[in-house]
This record gives sequence, C-alpha cells and structure tokens, in this order.
Amino acid sequence: MSKAKKKPENFPTKDDLFDAGVRALMAHLAIADPDSGSTTITWTRLNIPSTVYNALLALFGTTTTSNTWLYVYPLEKNKATRTGTLTTQKNTIKKKMLAIIHSQRTILKATEKATPGTLTPTDAKVFFIPEPNPRTNSAESFRIADAAPLLSMYNVKHLEHVVDAHNPETPESKGLPDGVVFIWLLVYVGTTAPTAWTQFSHLKFCTKFRNVSNFLAAQAKSDVWYTACYISESGEMSNFSPFLHSTIAQTA
Repeated sequence: MSKAKKKPENFPTKDDLFDAGVRALMAHLAIADPDSGSTTITWTRLNIPSTVYNALLALFGTTTTSNTWLYVYPLEKNKATRTGTLTTQKNTIKKKMLAIIHSQRTILKATEKATPGTLTPTDAKVFFIPEPNPRTNSAESFRIADAAPLLSMYNVKHLEHVVDAHNPETPESKGLPDGVVFIWLLVYVGTTAPTAWTQFSHLKFCTKFRNVSNFLAAQAKSDVWYTACYISESGEMSNFSPFLHSTIAQTA
C-alpha cells in the first residue's frame, strides 16, 4: 500500500487550532524575541509594514471589543451564546486574518531563502514555516525551481500600468502553471536600474495574469521596474522574471 502524500505545513485553519496558533503568533510579534539578539519588537524586526501589523492587531482585538477574534470566538464556541451573527463574524474575521498571515508568511519564507538566518526558530514556529527540505529531482519540483513568469506591459495610462504575466511555456494561456497557486508581483521606483529582486517592494499576490499598478501624482514621469515569481502549492518560490522597465505617465 502506498503512503499518502504529506500535505505541506501551513498555518492552521480549524477553529481551535487557528485560535491557539494566532494567539501564539500575536504574542510573539508583540515582544522582542530573545533568540534574535535584538531588542527590537518582532514585527518591526521582521519588516512587517505597520499598516499590515495594525490591521492584524485590529482583527485580533480584545475580549471586550466587539467583532474581533478575542471577543467573538469564545462566544461563538460556547453553544449557550452562539448565534448566526457570531458565526458569520468569526468566519469573516478568520478569513481576513489568514489572508494577512499567508501573505506575510510567503514574504518571510522568501526572505529566509535569500538570507538564511533571518528567522529565529520561534519566528518559523509561530508562522508555521517548516525547515526547508532538500529538493528532489522530481519533474515538478525541478520545473518550479527553474520556472519564471515573463512580464509584459499591456497598457500605460495616467499614473497607471497594466502588467501581464505569461507562462513562457504556454505564452497564450491566461492560467497559472500546474502546481502554482499565485504570482508574486513586485515593483521598484527609482532613478537607477535595480540589480537584484531584493531591491523591489511587494506589490501584490495575484492569481490573474493581468494586473493593475497605480501610482501617486508625485511619482509621475519616474522610472519603474517590475519583477515576479511563481509561488507553488508548498510555498516554494520560482526564479524571478527578467526586470520589466517603464515610465509612469502623466496624461491627465
């Protein structure tokens, strides 16, 4: 009898396991990890944007703040106080928190891959980031490792770019390659061409081949570059695409 394929480790989604996991995560992010050798609060040390952390913190809430996890989940879990409204709130809050956690988890995995040792053991534990395994020679993992999307500029509008991401193996297809769950699209605005993907900033995680990038009026006429990579079902990153260059137009 063949063994069942082990599912990739990820942040838990079952209510009770999610509750335990998110409590541990939020407690860790709010303190300085002794293993880091730094006195900087963890969420700042990990370069999690304040807007992202504050959004997660607001959803986590307190036991006295309505429509937050710490308030809703204990009431929804108890049959005596459970209502349809609480169940809907619980599911909505969890979905929003998981979206934030998954995006940051992917970024941290990419950072750790580029700079090993960035994450402490506790960082990895609370984000449910497994210790990386050596790559096998399987066709799938080899393809993911060697693949990279190809970017093209579909349209340039007033303070807006429309960027397409193609699979070079099937350039006419609008779908993602097998085994890929989304594309990580990054952007860089500057006066000198970037030389490494680490100079870019996160733009979005996307599942569509066509995506819009918007800019501020103050950025008009600036040079901008894009790059992207595939993220597989197990959280593995592909190579990054060749950098795509354009200029931010001001036509209005």
